[in-house]
Amino acid sequence: VRLRPEMLEGWQSLTSSAMRKGDMQGLDQDATRIINLRPASPEGYALRALSNINRQRFAEAETDVRKAIDIAPQSSFGYVQMGNLKFAEHQYGDAAKAYQTALDLNQNSTDALRGLMNSCIAQKQLERALAIAEAQISKVPNNGAFYDLLGSALFYSKHDLPAAESALKKSAELDRKNPDALIKLGQVQAAAGKTDQAIATYRMALQVYPREINFYLLLGEIYESKQDWPNAGDSYQKALVLAPENSVASGKLANVMLQSGQNLDVALSLAQTARRGLPASPAIADTLGWIYYQKGAYLSAIDSLQEALKLEQKMKSPDNPKTHFHLGMAYAKNGQSALARQQLQLVVKISPNSADAADARKQLAQIKS
Repeated sequence: VRLRPEMLEGWQSLTSSAMRKGDMQGLDQDATRIINLRPASPEGYALRALSNINRQRFAEAETDVRKAIDIAPQSSFGYVQMGNLKFAEHQYGDAAKAYQTALDLNQNSTDALRGLMNSCIAQKQLERALAIAEAQISKVPNNGAFYDLLGSALFYSKHDLPAAESALKKSAELDRKNPDALIKLGQVQAAAGKTDQAIATYRMALQVYPREINFYLLLGEIYESKQDWPNAGDSYQKALVLAPENSVASGKLANVMLQSGQNLDVALSLAQTARRGLPASPAIADTLGWIYYQKGAYLSAIDSLQEALKLEQKMKSPDNPKTHFHLGMAYAKNGQSALARQQLQLVVKISPNSADAADARKQLAQIKS
């Protein structure tokens, strides 16, 4: 577009890139370019409205939404963004009406169906959302994205794993270019205890999407759940080949190396990289603290583990007995017996039948003696 500023397709691609990156300022600028090139098209106004909705600039968004609708009342563009605006303002009934209008105008609109379903779910009308999805699928039976939306609602909201698996399989069959359905399909299979099937799903998906990092991350998590450290580590390493600075992969590989007794210096470097990239992650702070513990740096371990607990509280996460156990052990090694007992007793209280509780009881007996 520097060479050809009038090239509409270039600006459209830039808006897609900005949305993927979450760059709302960039989306605003690129959408404005589209408006300048095509002032009689609703597309630019709708995209600029989306950038303002995501920045909670609702008055500006509504101006563009109404302009998009006025310009092209038979287009779904403006109505989808009207739905997004009303949803952001928690006016779920009005949002549903706008999304329904968009869907009536464009029966293939995934954005309209997604918004309509989410509006129903926000109003605690899950069964209505599912019925709407099934009705739209009956009208457009070859739209794989619709099966993806149905499967997602069945999985996340209804927790109906067999039905979710069926819908997501159908989505993957219909749309070979949509990795999202395969990602969720493996998650459903893993949640149902079908870990070998989930592994097969992700390995098959990697043949089609060899550069999709999420498949490697999810494979690693499944292998971790099986305590298959070599395959877990291999999956995370392959993710890092694709994205060397990926904080999630770095943190998970550091934990695998820690669990399997590998080089602590390398694990420490990976955990520090992950911590810089994801400073709000309690899991990474816990991993880093436990590596410090294993290296005998008990004060650094205590600092990192205390931070992990603070982050858990900030996120309102359930008390993690493992983090309390790690902190108790670090206090014990640092000669702070009273604090160590306090943390280890919490482990027993939070999760009395866990392996961590059994280990905590052993340590408490040693501290008392």
